[in-house]
Amino acid sequence: MDHKRERRIKARAFELWQREGSLDGRSLGHWLQAEREIQEEEETEAASQDVVGLAAAVNPTH
Repeated sequence: MDHKRERRIKARAFELWQREGSLDGRSLGHWLQAEREIQEEEETEAASQDVVGLAAAVNPTH
């Protein structure tokens, strides 16, 4: 796992932990949820980039 992605997951897991009242015993659950959320964000970003790339290929401005 690259460091940037791991930092994003760690930060998101921390946010989830805080949101749930900073209770102990759910770190794995928070990590897994954060991992899923980051994965979804990355997939959405990649899909957006694909759409932009396709639009540029279909309608070049040059």
